[in-house]
Amino acid sequence: MPNRGSFPAKEAERNSYYQNCVTHLGLPENAKRLVVSDANMGILNTRFGAWNKFYAAAQNPDLATKTVKDSKVRADEDMQDILKTIFGDIPQSALTTQDRTVLRLSEPSSSRTPAPQPTTKPQGRVDASKRLEHTVHFFDENTPNSRAKPDGVRGCQIWCKVGSPAADPAELSYLATDTASPYVVHFNGADAGKVVYYWLRWENTRGEVGPWSDVIMATVSA
Repeated sequence: MPNRGSFPAKEAERNSYYQNCVTHLGLPENAKRLVVSDANMGILNTRFGAWNKFYAAAQNPDLATKTVKDSKVRADEDMQDILKTIFGDIPQSALTTQDRTVLRLSEPSSSRTPAPQPTTKPQGRVDASKRLEHTVHFFDENTPNSRAKPDGVRGCQIWCKVGSPAADPAELSYLATDTASPYVVHFNGADAGKVVYYWLRWENTRGEVGPWSDVIMATVSA
């Protein structure tokens, strides 16, 4: 799917852009080559007529009422919506250099920037108020007031050891890689009154992990 279009920020430039787009897409040979359906072309022409009407009226101090200005804003949004729909249907291979220039459609990136390996640690807290249940909340050390994960991070790995502290990660049991805080852990009656030691770390979309968090401790409520 091609880029969905970069609309000019300035209104006057956007008006010129709409004129060029409709003219270019309206040529029968272009509409056929770019697979613009008759239905979408009909919607585009209708919305273009509304845009031209209200844009012109808004430029005239004698006609530029609040109703006209509001109608112009809606017509602008409608134009962008139908153009995005049309652009989304155009086969990538059908676009020429001229198409991309007129329609402001950029070349797709040939490669993706790989997700960086996490460098920060999760921080967390455990709500142990419910019987035989822990709710593990986690967040990044750099954004303690947000549940947003660092760039490229898929989720938070949650590991634990029940009963005694772990001296080495090899002693931990893996619970889950949770993509959104919080994570709920359920215990059986035999664990009631025991202390659980949690270790957390970020995992990116390539499976690479970051440094371990500080140990979080909580007792299983009976």
